[in-house]
Amino acid sequence: MKSILINSETREVKEVTLTDVLKDTYELIGANCSLVETGEYISKSDTLMINEEGYFNEGLCGFFFGENFYYGNAVVWGMNRNSGDNADCSVSIEDVNSKIQWINADISSRIRERVMNRPFTFQSL
Repeated sequence: MKSILINSETREVKEVTLTDVLKDTYELIGANCSLVETGEYISKSDTLMINEEGYFNEGLCGFFFGENFYYGNAVVWGMNRNSGDNADCSVSIEDVNSKIQWINADISSRIRERVMNRPFTFQSL
């Protein structure tokens, strides 16, 4: 499956091919990733997949995608709208790259600390 890797450490956005979608995504995201979740929907058929436990890892770089901050790497998955199955992503590397603002590890760590130390209340939702 044709996908797009967003590598926050090397600041690279590139096309990748996933054979075993979930296993390959874990490996590409790195940081001992074992759970992924939807970061956001990029289009009607493309999804930004992120490390669900990314904030528990220290020292990673990150990026803003539009207005949302993500810690670590991410992979863009495509989806067949009729069947719900995974499919080649349709968004271009250029479109993905145009929405990214890279953040270095020092600033990422400060953002992480704020997120991790913020008390959770239903009022904060």
